[in-house]
Amino acid sequence: MHLINPQEAISRLDGVVEIKSYVNKIKIIKNLFLNEANTAGEICNQVGISLPTVNSLLTDLMSSGEVIKQGRAESQGGRKPDLYRLAPDAFYVLSVDLSKYNLNLGLYSCNHKLVNDKKSHRVNLNNNKETFDDICDKIEDFITKSGIPNEKVIAMGISMPGLIDSLGGVNYTYLRFGRKTLLENLQERFQKKIFLENDARAMTLAEFKFGTGIEYKNVLGIFIGWGIGLGIIIDGKLYRGASGFAGEFSHSPIFESREVTCSCGKKGCLEAVASGTAIVKNAMEAIKLDPDSILARLVKENDGEIEPSLVVEAALSGDQRAITLLSEAGLDLGRGISMLIQLLNPELIIIGGSVAEADQYLITPIQQALNIYSMAKSREKTQLSLYKLGEDVGLLGGVAVVNEKLFEDIIE
Repeated sequence: MHLINPQEAISRLDGVVEIKSYVNKIKIIKNLFLNEANTAGEICNQVGISLPTVNSLLTDLMSSGEVIKQGRAESQGGRKPDLYRLAPDAFYVLSVDLSKYNLNLGLYSCNHKLVNDKKSHRVNLNNNKETFDDICDKIEDFITKSGIPNEKVIAMGISMPGLIDSLGGVNYTYLRFGRKTLLENLQERFQKKIFLENDARAMTLAEFKFGTGIEYKNVLGIFIGWGIGLGIIIDGKLYRGASGFAGEFSHSPIFESREVTCSCGKKGCLEAVASGTAIVKNAMEAIKLDPDSILARLVKENDGEIEPSLVVEAALSGDQRAITLLSEAGLDLGRGISMLIQLLNPELIIIGGSVAEADQYLITPIQQALNIYSMAKSREKTQLSLYKLGEDVGLLGGVAVVNEKLFEDIIE
C-alpha cells in the first residue's frame, strides 16, 4: 500500500470499489496504529465495517506485509479470537522534540517502539532561516543514518515550544520567516505528512496515551522546564481552543505585586516567578551568597553554565539553598494550579519536565499550596502525579501527535 501519500494513491485507483477498499484498509491500519493490537470483531465494531469485509481486508493486508497475527485475545465465550497488529516494519514515524536549546530525534515503529538510538543536538531556537535549515539538515542526516528507507518514514511529529496554531501550522514564536508557515516550509522540504504541536500539549497527549493518564478522561499536564507549559485533556480529547492557543496560563499575572517582568512583557506572571528560567536566575544569586555550595560546584563543573537540571541535582544532593528555591517555586506553582482546579475540576494533574525531577522537593509544596488556595470539594477527586515517561516524554509527544492525526484526512 502507498502510505506516504494516500491521496495520491487514491487518485490512481480505478473505480469506486477499489477506492472504498483502499480507504477501508486505511481505517484498519489506523485502528491498529491506535490500539497496537485488536481482533477482527473489535475492528468491525470500532470502525464500522462488516466482519466479512474486515476479514477479507486483513487477509489482503497480511499478504502485502502491513499486518501480522500475534496470538489470541481472551475468550468471550467460545474459541479465542485471533489478535492482529501492524508488522513492525509496516511504516515508521520520526519524532522531533525541540526545546529552546536542544533538538532530540527518535525514529519509532508503527507499534510506538524506538527502533534505533536517539540523537541530540544543541540548537538555539530563533526566527532565522539558517536555524531552520540547520535543523532540517540534522533531521535528514538522522533519517539517512538510520538505515530505514525514506519512503517507509511516512510521517513526522514535531513537539516544540512557542505560541502554536497546530491546525494552521504556524509557530508565532519560533522559526517564523518569509511568507510561508512553518508547516508549509517543512512539508516542502521533506515531502511527508508533518504534524506540529506545542510541546506541553504534545507531552500531555503522550502521558494521556502512553503513560500516567491512560485511565482518565479529564487530565491536565503541567511541564516545567525553562518555561511552564500546560496541556488540557477534556473528555478524552486534547483541547486547543478557538485559535489553538489554549494552555498559556503561565502568562497570567498572578503575582502582580512582585516586580518581576516576564518574557511576555507583563509583570508577575507565573512563568516569571516559578519557571526553570526564574529558578536559574535565583540560583545565580544563591551562588554569590555561598560560592562553596554543592550548586556552585556543579555549575563550575559545567563550565560555568547553569541549567534548571543542575539546581535539581544540587537539591537532590542536599544543597539547602537549592531545596529552598525549588520549594518556593512549588508553592507559587501550586497557587497557579489551584486556579485550574477551580476552573476545570480535573481528575488528574500530571507534573513533568526537567524541574519535576526534583520529585517531592517540588510536589510537596505544590500540594501544600493546593490545600491553601483551592476549595476542598473541588480538589477532593483530583490526583497529583509525577509524569511517567521521563526524559522520553518529548519524543513520545511527537509520536502521540501523529497517532492522533495520521490518516485523518483520508477516513473522515
